[in-house]
Amino acid sequence: MRAEAKSAVCSLCDDTGWKPASDGRVVKCDCRLRQRGATIGDAARIPRRYAKCSFENFITELPDLTSTEHQSLHTARFRAGRFVEEYPNDKMGLLFIGPTGTGKTHLGVAVIRLLMEMKGVSCLFVDYRELLREMRQSYNPQVQATEMDVLRPVLETEVVLIDDLGSSATQSTWERDTVGYILNKRYSDERTTIITTYLLDRASPIAEPVPENPSPGFGRNKSLDEARAALRDRTLGERIGDQMRARLHEMCRKVEIQARDYRDRVKS
Repeated sequence: MRAEAKSAVCSLCDDTGWKPASDGRVVKCDCRLRQRGATIGDAARIPRRYAKCSFENFITELPDLTSTEHQSLHTARFRAGRFVEEYPNDKMGLLFIGPTGTGKTHLGVAVIRLLMEMKGVSCLFVDYRELLREMRQSYNPQVQATEMDVLRPVLETEVVLIDDLGSSATQSTWERDTVGYILNKRYSDERTTIITTYLLDRASPIAEPVPENPSPGFGRNKSLDEARAALRDRTLGERIGDQMRARLHEMCRKVEIQARDYRDRVKS
């Protein structure tokens, strides 16, 4: 009995994995890149909630959007897409800054998904608070993983998305040292880092210069101290240190999203 011919899965490469390019060369087919992207995606640890985030389903059109919100969301989406197009020729990362619920994580995940699926780049999703929790657990003698076991993929993966940087309610020297080590190591090794944060991109209030003619109560005024304490809770400089904030600006291009919480926009 004659064996039935196997039909090709890919019409571009006849399922060989290679396709002709316009300049006469033979290049790896898109189908192989997508397969590799799916495999790498399993190791990227993208949470289920964000698994389907893409540029296509990033919402920028709602009836009540102000012109500022509209422009901000479109610009953020455009710059994220441009980053994917230009990688790896331009490996400078992205720093998404904006209030909670404005799509920072959505865009970050959309970026690493496309890098994996279309360019075969190894990527990793890292939740900031979860990373700190896993590192603390590694100090427990009953836990098999060591601190370096936890850190190694964060340090060595080609592109890492660190979500909600500085969002831990507490701040300690250990946390700052950990963030500093990760950022400096990836910077030194020229690895691309994508960051999302809701914190204001400002220096620590402690680093603010004293006015030329301070009032008699400057530094001792209770209401001023309280105001500064509130500001410290939501600035990058206070949470990760002014030196590391400066390092972030060397590693990443800032993409600021000025919009209301998506959930509030949908309700209104």
